Amino acid sequence: MARKRKVESSAAIVDESDKVLYSAFRNSANELSQLYSQAISYNKLSFEAGQRHALEKLSNWMAVKQQGGIMVTTEDISTYLQSELNNISNASYDSHGDWNELNSSNTTPVVQSQDKNLCFSFDSEMDTTPEGSAL
Repeated sequence: MARKRKVESSAAIVDESDKVLYSAFRNSANELSQLYSQAISYNKLSFEAGQRHALEKLSNWMAVKQQGGIMVTTEDISTYLQSELNNISNASYDSHGDWNELNSSNTTPVVQSQDKNLCFSFDSEMDTTPEGSAL
């Protein structure tokens, strides 16, 4: 943490109006710093809450599928996540307007899990044919 500099009181602050102005500036700077720290803290809490919500939603979806007797594969999870991202993109489009502005980059997000063999690519074109099937 950076050390605060002390201002020499006799040389830096000459008259009463300078003292009042300096005090007001210092108090405002301290309040702004506290406000920034709170905003960063709330942003982190909000992000973590979003992560928990997304994982709970995925977990509930997987539980419903498994209770229905359907074995959930990585392809199913990838398709589900892609559809959720599309729903979010459509909601953003509805609230912000121009789709081209929202989808201006051509990058494809890639998510890699803790398992080294499992990697998802959220590309707009997904191969949904089962492995080994003829086209």
